[in-house]
Amino acid sequence: MKIAAAYVRVSTEEQTELSPDSQVKLIREYAKKNGYIVPKEFIFHDDGISGRSTAKRQGFNQMIGTAKLKPKPFDAILLWKFSRFARNREDSIVYKSMLRKLGIDVISISENVGDDKMSVLIEAMIEAMDEYYSINLAEEVKRGMTEKFGRGLKVSGPPLGYDMKNGEFVVNEQGAEIVRRIFDMYVNQDMGYLNIARELNAEGIRTLHGNDFETRTIAYIIKNPVYIGMQRWTPGGGGSKGHYRSAVAENVVVTQAHHPAIIDKEIFEKAQQKAVKTRRPYERSGSTKHEYMLRGLLNCSSCGSYLTMAAV
Repeated sequence: MKIAAAYVRVSTEEQTELSPDSQVKLIREYAKKNGYIVPKEFIFHDDGISGRSTAKRQGFNQMIGTAKLKPKPFDAILLWKFSRFARNREDSIVYKSMLRKLGIDVISISENVGDDKMSVLIEAMIEAMDEYYSINLAEEVKRGMTEKFGRGLKVSGPPLGYDMKNGEFVVNEQGAEIVRRIFDMYVNQDMGYLNIARELNAEGIRTLHGNDFETRTIAYIIKNPVYIGMQRWTPGGGGSKGHYRSAVAENVVVTQAHHPAIIDKEIFEKAQQKAVKTRRPYERSGSTKHEYMLRGLLNCSSCGSYLTMAAV
């Protein structure tokens, strides 16, 4: 009996795929019929993760790391479909080549491509179709979200201060009071992001997800036009970094929405003016005033603020 690993992946984007338990069941049945043993410790999985990149697939990366051990821990990796392994041909080629050199086969239990020279062509065609499906699906999702956004419908979950009801944001008074207080501390009490976060944390107030407030959390709230009845979206994705820099970052679309405002527009505008004027919004109150290398030249890649030196 040969040892095999099982890799199971499900994505929130795809509705036709089998559940993790169903994939494991089919893999075990295949293994039993084909002379493989699949130990429990060699079942790797990623739940709700896209296959277009390996960066955030912890189960996949753990499996690859295990495969590199000597002596090799297993002879094959069993998948429900090749699309579970990767929806990116470049990743597929790189990792399959590496595994092949280690003497480890990658086997799709539902796509029997054989082991002759034609199997190379067939497997490549399957991978190309998987990548096409993934790209096409992403375009369809983007198109649908664009249409929803154009009609004033929500394309994201509610931020602090709102709940979602019947597809629309409704005010959550408890959260709304926290948001109003944050704007009051920032605009009227002239407090910075760091001190606001510290005061809220000291009082035991937590974010929407139950975490401590951070400077970037406060920045996101201050610069979010949703609080004046607008909605913001980055059609190309990846807009969250820009949201820490300004209320309307590059490539971000902002339109009037249907939900009620929490913050008065005048207060919101004053907050934006202060944010623009504050060159170092995240600088600690104890930061050094002395000159140091690269002062005023380096920016944080996440929030856009200047990096500073803090006194210790």
